[in-house]
Amino acid sequence: SSGINAEYGHPRNHGYENTMSSTIESISHFGYIDLMLVHWPGMHGSGEHDMKALRAGTWQALEELQNKGSLKSIGLSNYTVDHMKELLEYATVMPSVLQSEFHPRCHQESVRAFCKEHDIQFMGYSPLGKRDLLEHQNVKNVAVKYGITPSQVLLKWGLQKGAVVIPRSSCPERNVENALSWTDGIELKSEDMDTLDQLNDDHRYCWNPELL
Repeated sequence: SSGINAEYGHPRNHGYENTMSSTIESISHFGYIDLMLVHWPGMHGSGEHDMKALRAGTWQALEELQNKGSLKSIGLSNYTVDHMKELLEYATVMPSVLQSEFHPRCHQESVRAFCKEHDIQFMGYSPLGKRDLLEHQNVKNVAVKYGITPSQVLLKWGLQKGAVVIPRSSCPERNVENALSWTDGIELKSEDMDTLDQLNDDHRYCWNPELL
């Protein structure tokens, strides 16, 4: 089976008919899709569109396809708490996953609390941030303490926060290194989690959906 992230971000891709046709086309290629995500709640400059109505149509189409068995699970990406509250007004099926940027500089506390309240799995992307985060002295100090890499420190921080973290790398060696974060049995102590928590400044390396 294939896990597919659908990028319904631009207004031209949102809405019932566009979502239905695009998703059916994807299903025709793969036969079956494990997880279909609404990638963005809209895009900057989409103010002239009725995005609330388009988002509702998008979700209705995904619900129907899931009910038919064409999609195993449906979820969201980059939705804010306000977007999620809006979803509650029309959804008959709750998303199984909400994917958002997540690392020690961007805790997403309100989003994660909403997900916990509504039994939605929070999934964090960009868990390693960028070089400035990997090379931050707090991160390096924790890495030295445990004899692991800064990347593994950041992944463990996310995992211990209860998130599913999804690092990306084209380097096979780095993928093996990252995978050890799940299997090496090392758990960061509370004082070290606190050290990493201190880095939070709500910084986003990716685009901010709160601008929508």
